[in-house]
Amino acid sequence: MSSEHLLFEIKDKIATAILNRPKVMNAMSKEMMGQLYDVFMQLRSDEETRVVVIKGAGEHFCSGADVNLFSENISSPDWLNGMKRVGQIVQAVRAVPQAVITMLRGVAVGGGANLALASDFVVAADNARFCEIFVNIGLIMDYGGHYFLPRLVGMARAKELALLGNEIDGKTAASIGLVYKSVPEEKLEQEVQALAASLVQKPRLAVALIKEGLEKSFDRSLKEVLDWEAAHQSITLQTPEHKEIIKLFFESKKKK
Repeated sequence: MSSEHLLFEIKDKIATAILNRPKVMNAMSKEMMGQLYDVFMQLRSDEETRVVVIKGAGEHFCSGADVNLFSENISSPDWLNGMKRVGQIVQAVRAVPQAVITMLRGVAVGGGANLALASDFVVAADNARFCEIFVNIGLIMDYGGHYFLPRLVGMARAKELALLGNEIDGKTAASIGLVYKSVPEEKLEQEVQALAASLVQKPRLAVALIKEGLEKSFDRSLKEVLDWEAAHQSITLQTPEHKEIIKLFFESKKKK
């Protein structure tokens, strides 16, 4: 499903989606985002693929929306429809059963920053540049920024990032819990590959259900979470994957 603005491939149960507009720091075009949505909708029913990696072509992840969009004569109803489409893209990224990793080098600005935060793991280069630029150009955050920031770093830090609009580097982002990890840029690809290789070995159903349980936990009471766990653990306990793991465990004990 590769195209001019988005490259996509699946190899060894790992899907890779590459934002492919390097000359404009992978700024988001309508075509790119539409194709990204299609890819993630396809992945929802893909039972073979275990991990998805999102990255940018060239030296940057994503500089946010294509600024040319702001110069177009777009009506408020059309903007509303476009922003609803943005919401659908973010929900599609969050809903896939696979573990999603963002490889972040260079800039991750505005919508590009929040697209990264929609993934399960963000591995950033130490010198990556992350910025919630919206307030500086008279806009509110989009791509789920109001949802992700307070959940990842708490309200005080969220307000700092969102209301001041200052740029932080990858090392700072990792130190405040905004991203999973930061590493020297020359080790970024290797780190993402190692993480993907680890995740691809995890049982698919367990990964999918753990993601679902965590995602919905903020909207549930403790009793609702416990009831959900009871219902779904009774399913995972019967899966061939779980039974095979337990079988191997006991066989290894016998050999000692």
